[in-house]
Amino acid sequence: MKILFTIGIALATIVGVALALWHYMPGFQAQFLPPKMISVTIRLDNRCSVDDRVFVAYAPAQRRTARFIEKTAIMRLPENAKIQLAIANGYPDFNYDDVAQDVASTVVLVADCEVSPRLRSIFGSMNEKFKK
Repeated sequence: MKILFTIGIALATIVGVALALWHYMPGFQAQFLPPKMISVTIRLDNRCSVDDRVFVAYAPAQRRTARFIEKTAIMRLPENAKIQLAIANGYPDFNYDDVAQDVASTVVLVADCEVSPRLRSIFGSMNEKFKK
């Protein structure tokens, strides 16, 4: 009888803690819910000497691309997705390496063929960390 009582108390405690975490910690609850889908408007800032048609917006985890029409592309993606610039399939001889960034309702992707996107990301992080 004591064992059943102890098991009952332990089970009630576990359920109580789980309910408290679910209710009072949104981050805990969000781990079990599917990510919300958002509409992402991607603007292209093309600083390269090539035409805008060379670039596409690419969501690597979803393996989805969107072409830019008048420097704008629109995609519907999970709110935790990443997006980056990539080269359209019709230009296999051209290579561009970009760093993925978090999605938001509006994202600006910069195509700068003079400066490596990775270096730009590193220097941007350093400027943020050490700015006066």
